Amino acid sequence: MATQAACSPAVCAGVLVAALLQSSPAAAVALDGRILYPGRGVPAATVYARNVETAALHAQVLPRNEDTFRFELPAGKYWVFVRPSEPGLTELYGAFSRYSVCRLQPDHLVETCVDHSLQDVEVGGATRPAPLVLDDWFLDDAAAAELDRILGTAPPAPDEAELGRPRFSEYRATAEAPGEVKLDLPAGSKAASFARELRGALARGANFAGAFAIVRLACDAECVQIALVDFSDGSVVFPESLARVSTVLPCRTDRVLSWREDSRLLELTRRDAETIVTDYLLWDAARRSFSTLAQYRRNPDRFCGTE
Repeated sequence: MATQAACSPAVCAGVLVAALLQSSPAAAVALDGRILYPGRGVPAATVYARNVETAALHAQVLPRNEDTFRFELPAGKYWVFVRPSEPGLTELYGAFSRYSVCRLQPDHLVETCVDHSLQDVEVGGATRPAPLVLDDWFLDDAAAAELDRILGTAPPAPDEAELGRPRFSEYRATAEAPGEVKLDLPAGSKAASFARELRGALARGANFAGAFAIVRLACDAECVQIALVDFSDGSVVFPESLARVSTVLPCRTDRVLSWREDSRLLELTRRDAETIVTDYLLWDAARRSFSTLAQYRRNPDRFCGTE
């Protein structure tokens, strides 16, 4: 019959401590980073760290102009990305990507960094991870679609008409660093009646077509009107096509207006009888007006993702 060897109290205690240490979860590791946004100010946003292996999602909400963050994370591989929460920017992602890694190489020109897929970040290795810079705002379509899926905002599979719709990336605008800008508010003008809202937009910085700020102004309980502040000269434009924008949709009311700071394209989504219509409007800075590029119609169930 086999016998069990005895151990001294000191040896047994050491074995017990070793076993407890092996079974204890690893301590969380700090991951620091900052957001490098191409605009004048950093928009309010949520930063995410998603464990690639376990799918655990960690989130941190940042107010406007806060560009640093810190996560305390279990060991693992993560995707780290940011999504602005301000109107017109909710479809935009910034991330730490292979482009970000390429930019850090001293012997690489930025022009040669063309891979915009997501980069795994190792947390909990032999060395503490270096602070990250979330600087890639041009993720490829596959990466953006995967982040939509992770956050539960993925739209239904596109149909043929939607696949052909204009895209923000096709009408890029270069962000321009504005100098000292003073609003042009002639006495008695429509712009003067919205002086407080327009000055607030000026302070926040450009958010459309490189050098403009889109400003939503109330016209009644279910309507907004749109003004554009031109950061080149401080003038204010009230586009006729956006004089009364209905905010009534059966769902996804944040999609009434969508735009990006680095694009001249604006999407206007509205209800038309029994269909939901998105108008794709292109801004012409020289003519100071929008023209319609295309329309996309679908039924409410498809728009809401319940079809």
